[in-house]
Amino acid sequence: MTDRLRERGEQALLAAIRQLIPETAGVRVGPGDDAAVLAPLRAPLLLTTDAMVEGVHFRRPWLSPHALGRRAFEVSASDVAAMGGSVVGTLLAVAAPSRLPTRDLRALVAGVRDGARAAGGALVGGNLAAADVLSLTIAVLGTCPSRPVTRAGGRAGDQLFVTGTLGGAALGVRALARRSAGRDAAAAARCWRGPRARLRAGAVLARRRLATAMIDLSDGLLIDAERLCAASGVAGRIDADRLPVPAVLRTVPPTQARALALSGGEDYELLFAVPPARVAALRAARDALGCRVTHVGELRAGRGVAVTVAGQTVRARGPRGYDHFRPNRGASA
Repeated sequence: MTDRLRERGEQALLAAIRQLIPETAGVRVGPGDDAAVLAPLRAPLLLTTDAMVEGVHFRRPWLSPHALGRRAFEVSASDVAAMGGSVVGTLLAVAAPSRLPTRDLRALVAGVRDGARAAGGALVGGNLAAADVLSLTIAVLGTCPSRPVTRAGGRAGDQLFVTGTLGGAALGVRALARRSAGRDAAAAARCWRGPRARLRAGAVLARRRLATAMIDLSDGLLIDAERLCAASGVAGRIDADRLPVPAVLRTVPPTQARALALSGGEDYELLFAVPPARVAALRAARDALGCRVTHVGELRAGRGVAVTVAGQTVRARGPRGYDHFRPNRGASA
């Protein structure tokens, strides 16, 4: 017989959750009190939060409870990575239907705990509430260098780079929603299920002062590039022929692969600007970054973001990225 949340009660569930979270250096008071207490920190603080809601961001059959918890952590930690920071503590608020199996709740919490631990931080507390659908809200506390990298430091002439590959997660969502089968569909689904915040790369880019501006790619390259350009007061150009795509995107038509890489979203890679004089230093730091880095464009004087294909500026058709309050089909170029 499956043990469900309604059969445990809140206090018993919280007690079970506390058993999953070991004592951690730097955490003076952890889960179980009114608030967590951390040792004093000697660096500027970063605070960020993200929510994942069933039916909006995921469907439960798409991934295991542990993978869902880990993914929720990585999505939020990606914002810390985009400012060159490191993770210190994490808070988790879970709203769940009373029919949810208790083992699923434990696995969710363990996924967040394991993500925080792998990032060098700790899960230090949170909240549990009843709801009609499952949702996870993550808050991450981090520290950053004395000069954190923001979206606003880019200048005309800076070169644009991205970490990792783009478009695989969007193809994965499509495969999961359509219940596609086969090796390619499984590979695409893995792209969506398992993002990893680029904390190592972000920290190197910040500490070595390689990046003048940076943003994580949550909603799509085009829309997030526009946000970086708007904050920096410049325009941008993206060379669509340079976009790094995973092997699984080579199984779809080139125009479709390009559209997914430009506006599919949920890659959680980093887009960053580098002054021309620092490009050689960036290339020399490749091993330290721990991931692939690709030159995809540049910043220019003006406004907006243009896309070029075969050297010609093209008009991207359709939405330029994900917007919670508008229909999203993805852009094509």
